[in-house]
Amino acid sequence: MHTLNCAICYSNAHQLLHSLNDGELVTCQNCGVVAFTPRPTPEELEAFYNNGYHDRFSESAMANMHFAQNRYQFLENMLHRYAPKLAVQTGRKLLDVGCGTGDFLQVAQQAGWHVTGTELAKDAVDRASQKVGNHILQGDMTEIYVPDGSYHLVTSYHVIEHLLDPIAQLKRCYDLLIPGGLLFVETPNIQSLGARLKGKNWSHIIPPEHILYFSPVSLRHALHRAGFDQIVVGTSAPQIVESIVHWPWALKKLAGFIYQIAPRVGLGAAVQALAFKQ
Repeated sequence: MHTLNCAICYSNAHQLLHSLNDGELVTCQNCGVVAFTPRPTPEELEAFYNNGYHDRFSESAMANMHFAQNRYQFLENMLHRYAPKLAVQTGRKLLDVGCGTGDFLQVAQQAGWHVTGTELAKDAVDRASQKVGNHILQGDMTEIYVPDGSYHLVTSYHVIEHLLDPIAQLKRCYDLLIPGGLLFVETPNIQSLGARLKGKNWSHIIPPEHILYFSPVSLRHALHRAGFDQIVVGTSAPQIVESIVHWPWALKKLAGFIYQIAPRVGLGAAVQALAFKQ
């Protein structure tokens, strides 16, 4: 087994979860996060994401306005439940970390938010800028200059699983929030029903794109390490299960029902956290 210090708690005590063709998935015995090893270098990741990554993503079922609208509506429901003042506040400022090609930001902007996004790849920045104007910052959000306390809400959809240093990014998110601001994080759930049933064939095991895999417990642990104390964590059903799209109608309905039930027992496809800055 490759020697690896955990990206969340820095422990070097790991247990093998899955052997893959090009490496291993190991579980940290301290915080529970699952990591791919050997860990790619920053140069390898930069080359990967600048080699047509967003062209490939744009072909995904997740890359459309209907998906973005559903994502935004879920977030608004969360705000009405846990932060009702922010849900109706005027002049709200939102930063979406890893905004992709900007669909979610476009929906949020139409709902009245003052939006900003960050992205690494220039092609994604250009596409997002066409949708929301000159509000997209290119680069690693830990290195981009933005004054502390600039945002009421920071969102991070399916970003943390890509990162070499997630704690640095979560700490930067904390700094960028106003006192009383919120961070919303969503990432695939390594404890989900799909992950348990499919093992190493789970659709989200795609290194070097995904190099970290979180459960409700390990995501909470990461947010605590970044400075957040008040955290709400849950799991959710997927909007789309691409692996069953071509199944017979009856099997598809049964699978859809099971996927809707799974979040009630923490087995939903995505783990989500709403973290409050004191």
